Amino acid sequence: MNKENSNSSLITWWRYRYLIASILFFAYSIQYLDRIKTTALIPLIMDSIHLSHADVGNGIFLMLIFYGPSQFISGIICDKYGAKKVLIFSLIGWSLLTFWMAFLQSRDEWYIRNALFGIFIGTEFIPSARLLSRWFPSRQRARAQSSLSWAWILTPAWATIVATQLASFFGSWRPVFIVVAIIGLVPLALIIWLIKDRPEQVKHLSLAEIKESYEDEISSGVISSDEINRREVSTQTIKKAQIPLRNILTYRGFWAIAFVDIASQMMYWGVVSWSPTYLKDVFKFSITGMGFWASIYFAAGVLGAYLSSIISDKVMKSKRKPMIVISFLGTLPFIVILSQLHSGVSHAVILLVLSCAGFFANMAWGPFLSWPADVFSPEVYGTAMGFVNMLAYIGGAFAPLIMSRLIRVGQVGPDYTYAWIFIACAAFVGFIASCLVKDKKYSQAN
Repeated sequence: MNKENSNSSLITWWRYRYLIASILFFAYSIQYLDRIKTTALIPLIMDSIHLSHADVGNGIFLMLIFYGPSQFISGIICDKYGAKKVLIFSLIGWSLLTFWMAFLQSRDEWYIRNALFGIFIGTEFIPSARLLSRWFPSRQRARAQSSLSWAWILTPAWATIVATQLASFFGSWRPVFIVVAIIGLVPLALIIWLIKDRPEQVKHLSLAEIKESYEDEISSGVISSDEINRREVSTQTIKKAQIPLRNILTYRGFWAIAFVDIASQMMYWGVVSWSPTYLKDVFKFSITGMGFWASIYFAAGVLGAYLSSIISDKVMKSKRKPMIVISFLGTLPFIVILSQLHSGVSHAVILLVLSCAGFFANMAWGPFLSWPADVFSPEVYGTAMGFVNMLAYIGGAFAPLIMSRLIRVGQVGPDYTYAWIFIACAAFVGFIASCLVKDKKYSQAN
């Protein structure tokens, strides 16, 4: 058997794209550490540099309001120049800004750092998601995107514990940021060494595996098998697969996905920003105990995201709408129940509500993050998803800010009832939007 034939078949379950997904998950998890450990350590940071609840909400708002437009810009750059370059830039900026956090002394520095963090770190998600969209065919795409979503679902489950334990060990929150900034050099090295923008750029990759990544384009005639055999997809072919932004924005179902993302980000940032402080204020958990309880929502979310992506890819045959609808429909009642819990309630009830809310709320990530590549093309994923995430993070920026204004401080302590009702309203908007999602493939005739 000659070399060409031996490369044209696959005799193992392993694919290089699984390594790509693992590295991107690891890199995004490390990057997400900054946000999660910051929110977990907010009670200590508030006391140290004298921040009010409103100051915390303002700082998170600044980070997210700049984060959104940065994603759209980075998406356009990814589609034009390649996702790897953008991702390297993101990791370098992340390490520097995480290191700076250890030396903050005032509210104004808190504001400035968070604004800059939003600008630089807004370049992290889109290149990662675009790489997955290019490397994985539609039949595996929701699971691939779900594996990336584990970074922001699973990281809060362990990062809150690690952050609070490290802060307890050092006797201060500041050394935690220095340690994590140094750790950021590890994923940076892995991406430089092992990540490529396109499958055909990996010299040792078999033709069969390259064809798997392009199987949707090959079956539709966008890319020919001859181009894959030559290991070179032409610039002309790539341009043919690109769709003008105006066509994307006017496509039926696009704005439904945009509002799905907006609702998801508002729910996520509301929970991740205020659940640790909520658990400490209302149920009087210690700083370390709060870390364990805050992780329950996200630990359950990993299971929800995993099951949802499998069902979306395999059972629903890459139809994304059904699992998105179920996600919001299941989340809504448990957030309403969470708004009614008060001090003295059984720990078993807290465990049940947090677990169920986290399970359903995180089911939507894999399906809706796959939608732009499925409906349009992986070649315009950066632009399409970047635009959607820009809107979503602008919306998400307001969630912690609005919640900070809805927290009422009385003689018995803070009351979070209306803050959680606001998150329930976001879930309801997400449910309405999910019902309007269209799974139909884009064509010039549409």
